[in-house]
Amino acid sequence: MLKEFRFTLRNRPMKKRTLQLLLLCCASSASAMGQIDCSTSTKLVCQIPFSTGALNKNGSSVTGANSVAAGFNSAIATQVSQLPLSSSSSGTVVLYSNGVPQTYHNLGPILTDRAATIGKHHLFLSFTASQFYFTDIDGQSLGRIPFAYSAISDTSTVYTEENLDIHFKINQYVAIATYGVTNRLDVSMVLPIERVSIGTSSFNAQEFIVDTASNVGQGPFPAQPTNSRGTASGIGDILFAGKYIVKSEERSTFSVGLNMRTPTGDDRNYLGSGAWGTNPYAVFSYISRVSPHVRLGYQWNTTTELNPNLVRPGSNLALPGGLQYNVGADWAWTKYLTVAGDLMGNQYLNAPRLTPTTIALTFKNPPSAQPPPSTTVPLSTVTSFGSSYWINDISAGLKWNPYRDLILTGNVLFQLNNVGMRARPTPLVGISYKF
Repeated sequence: MLKEFRFTLRNRPMKKRTLQLLLLCCASSASAMGQIDCSTSTKLVCQIPFSTGALNKNGSSVTGANSVAAGFNSAIATQVSQLPLSSSSSGTVVLYSNGVPQTYHNLGPILTDRAATIGKHHLFLSFTASQFYFTDIDGQSLGRIPFAYSAISDTSTVYTEENLDIHFKINQYVAIATYGVTNRLDVSMVLPIERVSIGTSSFNAQEFIVDTASNVGQGPFPAQPTNSRGTASGIGDILFAGKYIVKSEERSTFSVGLNMRTPTGDDRNYLGSGAWGTNPYAVFSYISRVSPHVRLGYQWNTTTELNPNLVRPGSNLALPGGLQYNVGADWAWTKYLTVAGDLMGNQYLNAPRLTPTTIALTFKNPPSAQPPPSTTVPLSTVTSFGSSYWINDISAGLKWNPYRDLILTGNVLFQLNNVGMRARPTPLVGISYKF
């Protein structure tokens, strides 16, 4: 098993068994995705090992190919399963002062919530469409991700170094139904329907072939580029919510709420998280021509197979969550047109992240080669590590009320910092009506 093989990572000598593990998964245990057989599965979590060629070489192990996917899948699933959803704000608001209803024509926020409810026995329905096109992961361009892996046969080990070009896009359609149980209590159901597309291809690939018996290596040789593409569509994680007004004055309102996310989406196709989620929050809003609002919450999640435990192979960790904040204001430009803006932040505690690294691979030269007797080759790849981070966004848009309680919405979401999965400015259009 090439016991004389050694390599250096950050100037620390390690044996070849550790080298193979790092090359195969760069972070994950061999059983991290143990129940997903990428040799036969067409799930999107398997697109990256297929595109690297890890499943296309004779003698390569399915376990290793699964591990190749695990480092990426954990980082991707952390964020894409918790994308911002449109709110259930109903447009015009009726507040009660001493039992007398008062109507305000400020149409409210778009991607966050305000404290007011829609009113007893009213029904609010909305539908939005948005597109997330991801360009970076943890500051690295998805168009050029360094990657190295190994394929082991009975007589030799092939080490491959290449770059990956990853195209990742989510079209998200969200239907919301909110019912006013009382003047203080709303209940909602949020149904996301998603179409996920991922395409991966390799380039600048080269191989080093090492004989098992003699530890003699040769290369580099040009490697065959590989690619794979896939799409998946379906229902995402359905959300159930409730909001209750704790205190309401003539223009100011304070409410508390609870969102419950169910793991109804296919997590292996990035349509869902594979985890239950709980999100209690408090929100304060003040209604006037310029209406400020503040929302603070916390996201808890259960375990998911997309976040495998690296210390205890075969077990899983919780999907990262954390604090949330939304601070913004809505300006009633006219009676029928509102300008909405928000600063939004989401914390991800102990979340998997990717970082580039270099592995020094040392092997013996063929006997006919000139001195030196051995060669050291630096292999560029990525490895994963756990840390906490914030993703901060700005949301800006318009809400137009052309007829009675019909509202048309347009919005763009801008990510401010390049951490986690970074997307291009994300457009959103929507339509809603309150009965």
